[in-house]
Formats: sequence, structure tokens, C-alpha cells
Amino acid sequence: MANNHGYQFKISFMMSQEAGKVMKEQQSGGKIINIASVAGQVALRTGVVYATTKAALMQMTKVLAMEWGQYGINVNSIGPWYFKTPMTEKLLADEAYVEDILAVTPLKRIGELPELIGPVVFLSSDAGNYVTGQTLFVDGGMTIHGF
Repeated sequence: MANNHGYQFKISFMMSQEAGKVMKEQQSGGKIINIASVAGQVALRTGVVYATTKAALMQMTKVLAMEWGQYGINVNSIGPWYFKTPMTEKLLADEAYVEDILAVTPLKRIGELPELIGPVVFLSSDAGNYVTGQTLFVDGGMTIHGF
């Protein structure tokens, strides 16, 4: 995968390996949170490379959680749907596309970036100590349907 998405997976893998190594050496446990996407869970019109990259990231999250749980390391992912960001600005300018998005989003709106803070805080805090190997979808309910 000599492309941006494949590169993103490689970087996530390498960063997880380095963080896990340090956490194991320090014997202090820790939390790793990957940024996946609903595209790794359901079929989307985002393209095969993006979808398979995110699916691989979600599977990596599960396997690392299994391997590193014995060291007190929690590994989880956040799986967002559409949020207002510079990356989605052009797509969200297309009213017909937004209508398609909202049609499969039970909350009938696009996410706001501050709404990603709570899930990350939860997974990185003591409240998330018994959660590992999971992808927490922050998607307005979209993964109930698919797109």
C-alpha cells in the first residue's frame, strides 16, 4: 500500500509498537487509543484502500489488546463517522452528499469535534480501565445501518 492510507496504518503500527515497548519496560501499564473509522466496520463509498486500512487498524487494536493486556496496557480505538473538519469540508459542502449521510445517521446531524473529547477521556482515564480491544464508534448511530 504505497499510498497515504497505507502509510497512516504503518505509522499507527510503528507508534503502537514503540509506545508498547516503553510501557512494558516501565512496568506501569498504559493506554493506547487508535483513530479508526466507521469505514473499517461497514461498507462505505470511501474506497477500498481507506476501508481496509481502517479495518486493519481495528484488528490491530484487538490483537495488541490481547498480547499486551498482561502488561496492564489497554489498546482501544475510536471510530468516528462524519465530523466537521478541514478534511471533510469539501465533502460536506455538497448538499446531496450531506442528505445521504443524514439519511443513515439516526441523530440527523454531522458531529462536532468537541464530541470526540469525551470518548477519548473515558478510554484514557481510570473509568476505562476494564475496556480493551474495543472500537468505540462515535457516529450518531450510523453503524446501526451502514451506508
